[in-house]
Amino acid sequence: MRRLPRFLSFIVLAVLVVTPQGSSTAQVPQDVTGQWMLQLGRRTLFVLVLEPSNGQAGPITGSMSRPAHFTTADAVSFSDVQGPTEVDRIVASRWEGNVLSFTTQNPKDASDKTIYRLTPKDKDDVQLRIEGVPLPPLTFVRPQGDATVSQDWHSGQRYSPDDDAPSNPAMKKIFDEDQRVRLSYPNIDWPSVNKSDAIRRTETMKLLTDGALHSGEDFTWAAHIFQHGSGPDDFLLAHTLAIVAVRKGYSDATWIASATLDRYLQSIKQPQIYGTQFITPDGKPTAQDPYNRVLIPDALRRQLEVPDLAAQQTQRQQYDTQRHIGSKDEKP
Repeated sequence: MRRLPRFLSFIVLAVLVVTPQGSSTAQVPQDVTGQWMLQLGRRTLFVLVLEPSNGQAGPITGSMSRPAHFTTADAVSFSDVQGPTEVDRIVASRWEGNVLSFTTQNPKDASDKTIYRLTPKDKDDVQLRIEGVPLPPLTFVRPQGDATVSQDWHSGQRYSPDDDAPSNPAMKKIFDEDQRVRLSYPNIDWPSVNKSDAIRRTETMKLLTDGALHSGEDFTWAAHIFQHGSGPDDFLLAHTLAIVAVRKGYSDATWIASATLDRYLQSIKQPQIYGTQFITPDGKPTAQDPYNRVLIPDALRRQLEVPDLAAQQTQRQQYDTQRHIGSKDEKP
C-alpha cells in the first residue's frame, strides 16, 4: 500500500481505493495548461502549474505548491495550516481518456511521490483527486493573474472555500421578518406568528439544502429561525446551525448556541443549564425552572455571553414589570 503524502493528515474513514491504470494517449483531450489554485476564502492553499513537456516524462510537466502541513478530514475545511511553502515538481504524467494522471516528487526525498488525477470540468474549473486517499475531489479554478500560496495562516483556525463569502440577503430577509413579528411582546398574536414561523422554517431549510448559506451570519440567522420551531428536532438543528456559525469564527453566535441547547433540553423534559429560557405563564411570575443552576458557574456563563444568575433574576423582574405582574424577589 502506497504511503500517504507526508503533508496530508486526516481521519481515514474508508478503505483506500487504488484507481486502475489505463493506457496513455498522445492526444490531449483538453488544454489544461496554465495556473490553477485552490482557494479558501481570500487565501490560496494550493497552486498547480501545468506546462507542456518535451514528452520524455509525459505530456505535462509543472509543479504543485502548498504549505508544508495542513489537516483535513473532508477536503472541504482545512486546519493546522503551517508554512513554509513547499514546491513539488511533476515528474511523470499521462492522459487516461479525459483524466490527467500526474506524479509529483518531493525535492528533498526522491522516494516521496504523490499521484494526482485531474478531471477538467470546463475551461476555468478542474477537480483534483489524490490517488489512494478516500476524500472527495478538490476544486481548482484558474486565477486572475499570478497566484501564490498564502502565508497569513493562523494557528487553531479552520478554513473553507466559502470563507469571506457574503451573507445571503434572502436569509437576512427571513430573519428580519422573524424578529419583526416579535416586536410587540408581550402582546403577540401567537397563532398568526406560529403559522408564519413554519413558513420561515421551510424557506430556511430550502436555502440550507440548496447550499445557499455560507457566512457565519447566515448560519446564525438560520439558528434563530429554528430556535422558534415546534419541537426537539427544530431546536437541535438550531443548535447545530449555531455551532457552524461559531466554527466559522462568528462570535455573535455564541449566545444563540447556548440558548438553542437550553431550549432543546427543555423540550425533552430536562433542566436547562445556562438560564437563557424564560417561561411566562398566564397571570403568573416569569420562571426558568426546571433549571440546573449549579452545573455551569457564572464565570463560564460570561464566556458564553449569557447573563449571570443575578442578572437573570433582574431579567425575570423586568419581564414581570412589562407584563404588569407583581412577584416576590427570587434567590438565584
